[in-house]
Amino acid sequence: MMNKKDEEMKKQVIFMYSTVHLLKKDKIRFYYALKGRDGKTGIVKRYQVEQLGRTVLFVEEKYAKEVHDFLNYWKCKYTTKEVFLKE
Repeated sequence: MMNKKDEEMKKQVIFMYSTVHLLKKDKIRFYYALKGRDGKTGIVKRYQVEQLGRTVLFVEEKYAKEVHDFLNYWKCKYTTKEVFLKE
């Protein structure tokens, strides 16, 4: 049984990825897909992703599969950490 403290915790996933394998032109395409050409319409916006650093994404657990699929599509190596955020 969950107590009140447990209910206030929200599961999040941190993705730390690398783009060193991408050619310069592909890195540009990757960042357009990530953030959109206007900086507002990529997967960051669609899945409410917060970019914590240049190659670090903070994602709600419900969107982790979509971000996982996105990084796999681009053949990016990445690691994940599951964290709980107190609301």
